[in-house]
Amino acid sequence: MPSVAQAADPDNEESDSQESDRIEPDGKEADSTTVTNTPRADAGTDRRVVVTGIGIWSPLGTDRESTWKSLVAGQSASQWLAPPYWTGTSRLAGAPCQLPSESVEVGIDPVMSLARQAATEAIADARLDAETLAAETTGVVFGTSKGGLQTASRILAGQQITRNWLDIWPSSAATHVASQIGCRGPVIAPVLACATGLAACLRGFELIRDGRCDVVIAGSSDASLQPAILGSFQRLGVLARPGSDPSMACQPFDQNRSGFVVGEGAGCLILESLEHAIARRGRWYAEWLGGRMLSDPSGLTQLDPAGTSLKRLLTDLIRTTGQLPEYINLHGTATIPNDRVESQSLREVLGENANRIACSSLKGGLGHLLGAAGSVELAAAILAIRDQIVPPTVNLRNPDPELKLNFTPHHSEKRRIDRVWKLSLGFGGHLSAACVGRLAGTGDRTNASASQ
Repeated sequence: MPSVAQAADPDNEESDSQESDRIEPDGKEADSTTVTNTPRADAGTDRRVVVTGIGIWSPLGTDRESTWKSLVAGQSASQWLAPPYWTGTSRLAGAPCQLPSESVEVGIDPVMSLARQAATEAIADARLDAETLAAETTGVVFGTSKGGLQTASRILAGQQITRNWLDIWPSSAATHVASQIGCRGPVIAPVLACATGLAACLRGFELIRDGRCDVVIAGSSDASLQPAILGSFQRLGVLARPGSDPSMACQPFDQNRSGFVVGEGAGCLILESLEHAIARRGRWYAEWLGGRMLSDPSGLTQLDPAGTSLKRLLTDLIRTTGQLPEYINLHGTATIPNDRVESQSLREVLGENANRIACSSLKGGLGHLLGAAGSVELAAAILAIRDQIVPPTVNLRNPDPELKLNFTPHHSEKRRIDRVWKLSLGFGGHLSAACVGRLAGTGDRTNASASQ
């Protein structure tokens, strides 16, 4: 695995705030001009990028650690939906989350309040100060797949919206986060359906790698539990068939799988150049090692059965990063054709190596967070590196015999994890993949005892 020599050692919570000499990546003491908040004119490309903060708000918890604990325990947040989420005559399962108080009490659209909460947690986790957040070299890349649906539905119902009516736009989550931190750098709002979250993080990585930013707040949020959206998905035939137990409705890679359940939430990562993180004595969860985006023109909801574009995506990721992962966080929506294409494409690209790589889909527990799925699931994959544990695929009772991967059913698995892949496949043919890995050094947050 890659390493950093002589990175500053914040041994405890208090040491991060203490004054100290800065250290360059090569171990030499830095003078006062070594690291600044302005990208060097000769910065060029290929700056190393690390993840220094994580924030999550999900159906399984209102913060990073509660969500992660529930994922590792194999819990499911899926339940029967009632008004206002679902007003149809048929029973429908979904995964709502506890909404932030500002959404309930002040009336801020859930998409925006979820984004703000996840960003707040990630910023606090990274210990970024106000000066850094307001620098022109700090950017925001925050997406959502549809914008503020609650605000839009209120407008369509004829309710008077006296404030925040612009929350209907998909760019509004990024605008709220940027306003929250006083951002003066670039603000970007990707919209790539279910691949939005991973694409946002990938674009944030590129901004830092190419010397445009030192820090990027990257992520996504989504709150699509609206009758019109659910009814549309039901007509498309992608939602799980109702059974007797809503917590068991979504069954990724099971031979009885029938589709996903819609959830809501937000995920946020603080991406930072390694140079900048070391200079401020920051700590990191992982290094971003590479990523790729392609498209599949086969249809609105289904992948090319041959997996041509997906296999090219995976092959390119291997060429970019040079090594295989120990864990792959799958898209795994529990739709019949797409689970098949995803798993078979991986099997063809990895060959016999697939036998030793752990995989899992988190949607049986979290639900499908749509625009927020990629960021929340990437955050979970990074926490798998920290704690050296693979979260399980929930509800995989009868594995499909045609799908030959190690899906980590039922229970989490302790194992050495130095690298992970995250895959996100969005309706409309959006394909994204990323690789992150452990970066050894005194700033490494990996649980030392877990990695033995």
